[in-house]
Amino acid sequence: MASPRIIVLRPQPGATATAQALRANGHDPLVTPLFAIEPVAWTPADPQAYDALLVGSANVFRHGGPALADLKGLPVYAVGGKTARMASDLGFRVRGQGTGGLAAMLPMLVEDGHLHVLRLAGEDRVDLPASRLAIDTRIVYRSRALPMPDALRDALTRPAIVLLHSARAAQHFGTLIDSAGIDRGHISLALFAPALVDAAGDGWASVRIAAAADDRALLDVVATLCQHEAGRQQAKKPETE
Repeated sequence: MASPRIIVLRPQPGATATAQALRANGHDPLVTPLFAIEPVAWTPADPQAYDALLVGSANVFRHGGPALADLKGLPVYAVGGKTARMASDLGFRVRGQGTGGLAAMLPMLVEDGHLHVLRLAGEDRVDLPASRLAIDTRIVYRSRALPMPDALRDALTRPAIVLLHSARAAQHFGTLIDSAGIDRGHISLALFAPALVDAAGDGWASVRIAAAADDRALLDVVATLCQHEAGRQQAKKPETE
């Protein structure tokens, strides 16, 4: 009985990190990123005009370039552990670290008295709710969508489990497979967060959401989907004497 192919679509270097974690759990994933991360030219900011930096991705520090150096005197509020670690490695002082997205960090900034905030972000970013904060945003990188590689098209002719880390990736993936005439009915989705459900759409074999926004929780979803697929295949197997 063939196991479903596990497919990682996120951009590098995150794709390699996810693949390594999957291999450590005994899987043999196919890594085919559907986006390439690239820097965007941006106007340097005057650090004297702000109280803090709000950063929603480690890609800010990977692709922000030399203009970041002038901002090292500002405390960083990072969306998660990976972003916080990269900030620290580059000499920034991390004042806050979140676990529930950028919006959940806004009260932390208010509580600390940092009301004038510089947000460093990607071109594809979430909107933040209104608050007492004055937030100025600079776009420092973008995710460029890529066409479907032949290896991915071939893999999707058989049962597969696809890991999706963003709503944009879910939308792009759905568009690609529909354009290629690939049946959604034998593809299961492991989603990084609930916000991806609507972007992914309907018609999949199964859709499961990670209990937390991290790769460990997403790997738990993969394990559940593998068990589900094994049970489904066993149920389809004809009885023999």
